Amino acid sequence: MRRGRHALLGLCLAGLPAPDAAAEAPRIVFDEAMRFDLAGEGQAAFALFRRAAEAGLPEAEFNVAAMLDSGRGTAQDPAGAALWYGRAAIHGSRRAAYDLGQLYEAGEGVPRNADLARAWFAASDLPAARGRTIAPDARDGGAVLSRPTPVTPPSGTAVVAGPGGVPLVWTSPPQPEPVRFLVEVRRLDPSGSREVFSGTTDLSALLALPAEPGVAYAWRVSAVAAGSGRYSVGPWIHFRVDPAAGVAPPPGP
Repeated sequence: MRRGRHALLGLCLAGLPAPDAAAEAPRIVFDEAMRFDLAGEGQAAFALFRRAAEAGLPEAEFNVAAMLDSGRGTAQDPAGAALWYGRAAIHGSRRAAYDLGQLYEAGEGVPRNADLARAWFAASDLPAARGRTIAPDARDGGAVLSRPTPVTPPSGTAVVAGPGGVPLVWTSPPQPEPVRFLVEVRRLDPSGSREVFSGTTDLSALLALPAEPGVAYAWRVSAVAAGSGRYSVGPWIHFRVDPAAGVAPPPGP
């Protein structure tokens, strides 16, 4: 693997607000995970990092991604690493954006996609990413655009809205021409549905707002060609925002 083994995050990511009462329980779990990790108990650390990550704690999201990427404390899983790098990146982790760019550059866990690799490197704005040369994908302007593949949240699941909203992550193969991704979210009510979010991005993840606990939503992502205006529409994915906030703290000794 071309990424060097990197230390896990034990401190708050730069630029993130101080923890509030709603985030206290996930941070307790995170601190306990760090204690296990420093003691060399990788499996126990990973399980607790995963709990805190699923509650939307950015530091935990990055640590889960790094452990899945390297296979430390859990089985190596590049696809899972890409998912969690994407979540951590849209919560402010520049290192996660850089590592996700490397996955797209190499085609590990995600389709090789030079456009997305460049986009994630630009989003990271780390010195190692600036001026990086990436071999372009082959282009065929007459080919049909490919639909992006939604990754999370998967259909029929309940999610916990983290800082800023619900993280949406997808993948995309190389496209015959440059594309942007259009993300739509609709609130589902017994009487019908209404749009609550619509946005475009060059990346393969974003935070969607709003997200009300106990409410059902549907989301989809489409590829829209930047030059020709052609598009390929993805399927609607249904999910519900879990009314529970955060996670329970770990049991005492």
